[in-house]
Amino acid sequence: MNQPPECIDCEHCLPDSDGPTSTGICLLDPEFEPYLEEIVEFDFKNCHHLVLKKSFDFNCKACSDFSPAESIEMIEFDGSMNGLDPLIFKNQSPEEKEIDLDIQKIDFKNLPVERYLKDLSSSSRSGREKAVNTLGSLINHGNEKAMDALLDYLKELGPPKTVEQARFKAETQRHFHGQENNHDLLEMLLSDLENTFSNNSTRQWIKAVLNFLGQVPLERIEGRLQSMVDRKVFSYRLKNRVLDLLDSVTRDYY
Repeated sequence: MNQPPECIDCEHCLPDSDGPTSTGICLLDPEFEPYLEEIVEFDFKNCHHLVLKKSFDFNCKACSDFSPAESIEMIEFDGSMNGLDPLIFKNQSPEEKEIDLDIQKIDFKNLPVERYLKDLSSSSRSGREKAVNTLGSLINHGNEKAMDALLDYLKELGPPKTVEQARFKAETQRHFHGQENNHDLLEMLLSDLENTFSNNSTRQWIKAVLNFLGQVPLERIEGRLQSMVDRKVFSYRLKNRVLDLLDSVTRDYY
């Protein structure tokens, strides 16, 4: 007979500490909504007393809102023999050495990406995240097809509306580090900045966009950002952060 699901296995349950603990909190509790962005980063300083009040033994039986947590499988490729630790390589079995040597022969820059495109549309969150991380690794190896595929995927996601969507887009966007001159990427980020409703649920994505734009030569984005300000697209708080960016006063947003 199957064991009933427990809160520890639910995606809405978060440990109440980033260290060893047997208690947690439920992210669906509306009292945590103002602090969600901080909580998911295990920053409880602004809601410490609320966490103490709301924490519970996460080994208890799950409620009707239970949603199974799915593990994220990271896939990273190393296409350089220089990246191998000689001591690790020395201690490998002949079979393991052969596998590593075969990996070094793979042309990651020109590796076909079609097999990963289907996974981007998977109904499984872990499947989508696995595909994103694989494509991100290929981008790091200079694979332009992977870059085009992941950028198209980001565009299709559209502006986020929930904490989970904002976090996923921010984690996907990080694979474009160093692509500040990518015109299509800039267009997508500026469009999302204009069309994402700014609230506690979307802060992580807006922060990621502003941090990225903070690395872009100002002349490439100044006109678009100033237009948004003039058209009163932003809330008062977000407008001030955009004005800070335009004035190059600070690169530390939110």
